Amino acid sequence: MRRALLATIALVIGLLSAVAGSRAQGLDAQALYAQAAPAVAVVQVAENGRRGLGTAFVIRPDGWLLTASHVARGAEEITVELGETSYPAHLVGYDARRDLALLRIEPRGRLAALTVVGTARLRVGDPVAVIGNPHGRTRVLTVGTVTEIGATLPGLAPGIMVRFRGQVARGNSGGPLLDARGEVVGLVVAAGSAGGEPSGLAVSGDAIRAALPALLSGARIERAWIGIAGTTLLPERARSMGIRAERGALVLDVLARTPAAAASLRPQDVIVAFDGQPIRTWEDLLVAVSTKRPGEVVRLRIVRGTQVFERSVTLGVRP
Repeated sequence: MRRALLATIALVIGLLSAVAGSRAQGLDAQALYAQAAPAVAVVQVAENGRRGLGTAFVIRPDGWLLTASHVARGAEEITVELGETSYPAHLVGYDARRDLALLRIEPRGRLAALTVVGTARLRVGDPVAVIGNPHGRTRVLTVGTVTEIGATLPGLAPGIMVRFRGQVARGNSGGPLLDARGEVVGLVVAAGSAGGEPSGLAVSGDAIRAALPALLSGARIERAWIGIAGTTLLPERARSMGIRAERGALVLDVLARTPAAAASLRPQDVIVAFDGQPIRTWEDLLVAVSTKRPGEVVRLRIVRGTQVFERSVTLGVRP
């Protein structure tokens, strides 16, 4: 059994060596996996008759785990699998602005746990590893390197992300981003690509540590929402549509019974300022909204054709 496990680990590491690159030297992947994998769990959730999958990791040996808010926030039933044992889990609290959630289980004994550390000693180019459950494959190790510290994922609180080069996929969300010492420097929330290579984004250890006191107290922190779908308006499109603005956040759809609908926004409106802050892209708008809380009133400057006007919008809770 041990020989098969080591062979599997070696195979995974070998397949990912091209992703890790020479910068991953100094990270003992097999030792890190043996140290950290026992604290990494599969999270199964059920919501509205649908089932979902994610990853979590133990932060306290008496049964406290962290995962991503988007994995667990709306779940009606949560099950945590650690090795061969399954536990019903309780959602203690979540912070949707940081995409973090805290789970509680009642283990039969003390669990292996990981330590969350800040990112002060983390540098671009440092080797990192992820352990998670991509596409339902349990406790898969991938290796990569840090490419950016303080990145922003539009829609979440700005500047809290660690971007890394490495292969992650559906099911990795909520898993730990580990440094060479096997300590948690981030929590994986998104996959992407950079320069044609696979990459991921993780909520930084600093952001996790800042959020933990509220999560432990049972806080439920929601994301603010306007209730529109849109894209970035470019000058060529503005001219073809006869819109006075050259750049901004172009509204493509206004969802029913949302703050945008209550404020009478329409498709083809262009948001060019948010509380006096210029908006030049759709991402600018998402970042601006992410700094606010539901219930706050914001002032939008809108271009509608050749007209320019302002509207007050009371932000709602993002579903």
